[in-house]
Amino acid sequence: MLILQKNSFNKKDEITNIGFAISLSLLVLVFLLIPIIFALLAIKNISPVIHVLLPSVIIIPSLCIAMYFVGKPGNLLKKLKLVDLHPDHISISFVSSILLLFVMANFMYIYHKLLTMMGIKVDPPMIEAILKNSDSSSLWWMCLGIIVLAPISEELIFRRFIFGFLAPRCGFLTAMVVTAWLFAAIHLSLYSLPALFLLGIGFQLIYLKFGSIYPAILMHAFNNAIAVTLLLLLPQAQT
Repeated sequence: MLILQKNSFNKKDEITNIGFAISLSLLVLVFLLIPIIFALLAIKNISPVIHVLLPSVIIIPSLCIAMYFVGKPGNLLKKLKLVDLHPDHISISFVSSILLLFVMANFMYIYHKLLTMMGIKVDPPMIEAILKNSDSSSLWWMCLGIIVLAPISEELIFRRFIFGFLAPRCGFLTAMVVTAWLFAAIHLSLYSLPALFLLGIGFQLIYLKFGSIYPAILMHAFNNAIAVTLLLLLPQAQT
């Protein structure tokens, strides 16, 4: 049974509405304007650490500062739906991430087989090459971004605010699908697109189940940690 029922979402909720507007603005800034500015200024060879950390370093403080002053000042964690953290969220999120990864692996196998049959060659995401070729110092910083900061920033934007804004306007199912596709699209990876969509659905469901962003962040973090670990270890086993 979902804790966050339909009446939990209100079209006139000032916090969600402003958070939605800020979230879209941050997405445009981080994934469109900043790359354009870098291109116009001919800034090349950006550090992989900056490439990984910059989105979250901009998004998290911006959302926290803005939300603190929206409505009644204070109660920041409640406004962000960072509420009711329980120890069992850790175990449930971990088990859920393992189950979802199993489903994703089978789904991605079929997806890549279909691409091969259609003669479509899709390269793995750039982040894979970046991680494999990083020195130990850079790798630790990138793991911080991928495993800790990215789950926080992405869950706040997509699950808390974008879904929260869309749900009372177009219904839970449509809002979930749109949010999951947007979540997948911003990663700019046709190679992983279906897997990212499934992840978006999984993160949304666990948020709705517990009425808190914490389990979604934990599940996201576990998924990224497992993915990074496999990425770094499996090539060594194949050589």
